[in-house]
Amino acid sequence: MGIIRDWSAFSPQAYLHEYYADIGAENLALLRFLVKSLRDILPRSVLLDFGGGPTIYALIAASARASEMHFCDYLHSNLEEVQKWLMGSQDAFDWTQFIKTTLVLEGRDYSAEGVKARQRIIRRKVTRVMSCDANRTTPVEGITWQYDVLVSNFCAESATNDWEQWRTFVQNITSLIKPRGKLVLSALKGADSYSVGDKVFPAVFVLEDDLAQVLRDVGFCEDSIQIESVPADRPSRHYQGLMLATATKAEE
Repeated sequence: MGIIRDWSAFSPQAYLHEYYADIGAENLALLRFLVKSLRDILPRSVLLDFGGGPTIYALIAASARASEMHFCDYLHSNLEEVQKWLMGSQDAFDWTQFIKTTLVLEGRDYSAEGVKARQRIIRRKVTRVMSCDANRTTPVEGITWQYDVLVSNFCAESATNDWEQWRTFVQNITSLIKPRGKLVLSALKGADSYSVGDKVFPAVFVLEDDLAQVLRDVGFCEDSIQIESVPADRPSRHYQGLMLATATKAEE
């Protein structure tokens, strides 16, 4: 089957059930990375989850530290899916196991009441849900400030298979970070595409050295860039694994 570039064909529900129906090795590594990377951000931090798709898993660990969180995505259908969870709709995707696992990794109360308490914190701290477009130099319309922390998971490299466009996406996304601000990023490693149900969407083939180079090029301190990798947890994946990166924006 050919690669689809019509994003109206993307099904948030199919994506969620394909990649987040359980906590396998990839998702456990991702949650562990987010807990580790976000535990040292300042409590007054304002955080943006850029290109979060129909997911809220990055907000779970972030909500333990950030004072306020904003969320954005390109697809209206993804934003609707996230809004359903934030409003507590009965038909929203169930993130209970992801919240419970995050609480275990944080060493906090992971009982049913602990999970409910974290749900309330996330919902209280998410104050904006917005549209965004990584192809624009002002990727979130109306946002004139920069963020203390920006999280972006499987966004830039999963929206194109063109190398230069990927670099442009990274530059535009990270322009939203303050000098000395923190980037927390996960990306597909060695991908040529990724599947959602019976549909296949584009991805650009990048490895650790490529990611490190583009982060240096767009203004991150070289000695702050840290990248770890985990292998794909099932042979059906169209990628080699995940790259998990943190970096600090240089002073202007």
